[in-house]
Amino acid sequence: MMKKHYLAILLAACSTSSMAFELTNPAANNTDNLVWSGHLSPDTDTVTSAIAAAHIFGGTAAIPEAVNPESQFVLDYCKVKTPTMLSAVKADKVGLVDFNQKTQLHSSIAEDKIVAIIDHHAIGGNPVNMPQVATLDIRPWGSAATILANRAETLGVSLPAEIACTTLGGILSDTVVFTSPTTTEYDKQYAEKLAKTARIKDIKAFGEKMLEAKSDLSHVSAADILTLDYKNFAYGGKKVGIGVAETLTAQQLLDRRDEFVAAMKAYKKEAGLDHLFFSVIDTKHKRANMLWIDSADQKVVQAAFKGKNTGEWLTLDGVTSRKRQIGPSIQKAIEAQ
Repeated sequence: MMKKHYLAILLAACSTSSMAFELTNPAANNTDNLVWSGHLSPDTDTVTSAIAAAHIFGGTAAIPEAVNPESQFVLDYCKVKTPTMLSAVKADKVGLVDFNQKTQLHSSIAEDKIVAIIDHHAIGGNPVNMPQVATLDIRPWGSAATILANRAETLGVSLPAEIACTTLGGILSDTVVFTSPTTTEYDKQYAEKLAKTARIKDIKAFGEKMLEAKSDLSHVSAADILTLDYKNFAYGGKKVGIGVAETLTAQQLLDRRDEFVAAMKAYKKEAGLDHLFFSVIDTKHKRANMLWIDSADQKVVQAAFKGKNTGEWLTLDGVTSRKRQIGPSIQKAIEAQ
């Protein structure tokens, strides 16, 4: 058994409450109308974590919005049905996976219905504000899917091959096939275990197929690409949006700069954002290409990063993670203003 070198916050709700929920004893929970859901603009980790959580603890997996091409590839590859849209299910109790920020919460989820959070992000910015005590499991691992794999193992819950497959997909997606600086040894070890259960012999090959599916954005509009992998944050009292596009064929997107500028201008105004940033993550060469649209955003970027400016994009070598690198740097720059 691996040592538990993680921040595991298990705050069990009062047993007399109808909202009480445990991550340690699934059999004790009332799972009627329990729904597991991830953040807006769902990525593969958030989709597959909802599926894993529903299998482990009971309830229904749901998605707040349509899945992206990579997630659809994983679901199809693993032969798992796409989860139900959140708007189509009744949720008396909600478990959140892969996020804890109010800015990333679907509008249909009432905070007083949240009974659990399973996440691997920092509790900062604008976290959900729950009037009730909930059960939390937050660890500095590479993906929420890794935490769910550990939960299943600890509780003796067997994952069928198809869910082991999707959970593996969640790990590979968020760690960018173990190349992201967020990757931990836990991610690698549980990926090996899940691959064995899913009968996937070559983890790297599976991950590369996922990256290829994510990279094919030639048929997707700039406006849709901007929000395919997008998150809202509250930094220093400012509303901040950060979108990323991870791709093996970065130049195809870099050549569409004018389209992205137009899409960003429209979205920033529509969403009422103080700052908006978009980055094309070149997964092949391990670098980010940052784009902004006005002087206020440029000032933040200049304070946050030092990189080679190509004239159209700010190129940041070695930067691949919004969670560990891009987001924290932007947050620090904004809060220092």
